[in-house]
Amino acid sequence: MKKILLLGATGFIGSNIARELDRQQRPWVGIARHPKDEANPVFTLDDEVEILSVLEESPVVINALGGLKPRDFEQDLNRAMEEFWSSLQRVLGLLRKAPPAALLQISSAGTVYGEAQGRPNVESDPASPHSWYGRMKVVEEALFQQFAHDKEVIYTCARVTNPFGNEDHPTHGLVDVLIDHVLSKKLFCARFHPSACRDYIYAPEMGRALVAMADKRLPGIYNIGSGESVNLRELVQMAQNLVSEAKIVIAEPSKEDVVISSVSVRRFREEIGFTIGGPTAQEYLYDKLSQVTA
Repeated sequence: MKKILLLGATGFIGSNIARELDRQQRPWVGIARHPKDEANPVFTLDDEVEILSVLEESPVVINALGGLKPRDFEQDLNRAMEEFWSSLQRVLGLLRKAPPAALLQISSAGTVYGEAQGRPNVESDPASPHSWYGRMKVVEEALFQQFAHDKEVIYTCARVTNPFGNEDHPTHGLVDVLIDHVLSKKLFCARFHPSACRDYIYAPEMGRALVAMADKRLPGIYNIGSGESVNLRELVQMAQNLVSEAKIVIAEPSKEDVVISSVSVRRFREEIGFTIGGPTAQEYLYDKLSQVTA
């Protein structure tokens, strides 16, 4: 198997990939905001010599670099765009100097597709993002795909839905934030449309799925999720029912928010030969909150 160069190794998605690689006892090298001197070393983008040395071994690159969130684009669009563009160009510059064997680009399903049009989105559907965050994800996909085409690198794009259950990042995503706020008796502000639905995937299973994709090295776009959409209001109501004293308020949703997000995972299941397991968002929420006492 090819060595893995994991970009964003300590982030929400990247840390789950790293954990799965460790579970399989696979060697990997990471890139993150802060370096780590461990068995699987983590460098920063400033460590160009070390990164190019790894790239010269023709590894599989998994790009899970993140850092920016939708609210960053809402709060300061110019700053977010500048940070996004700077990071993107640095990564592309390194890859052009020593192209890898394959590139697995991690993208965002819900923000890229936008509103589901009466059925789950499939990979051939056109991108229709509502937010600047989603638009930048589309730009990112396109630029990495163009790089891969120019350098004859196998390019795979994983459009991931909404991961939950990463206990190292308890303040990322509605499910984990809801649990964290209820357990710590903090106010949870529910900012979503009453009919809002999202597809959720258990974070460790997501890590397992993405490593399987990196090993397969099949070109194209694949949706990664459970294939089932969950009503957000039902999740919040479940939390309130389980912990009656939970402090939950309903607020106005962002105008850029997608209401119904739904994806088909049929292509991933059939071509990668992988079935997503793990608990559902409802099961995970129940497990975490059902033992809480007043």
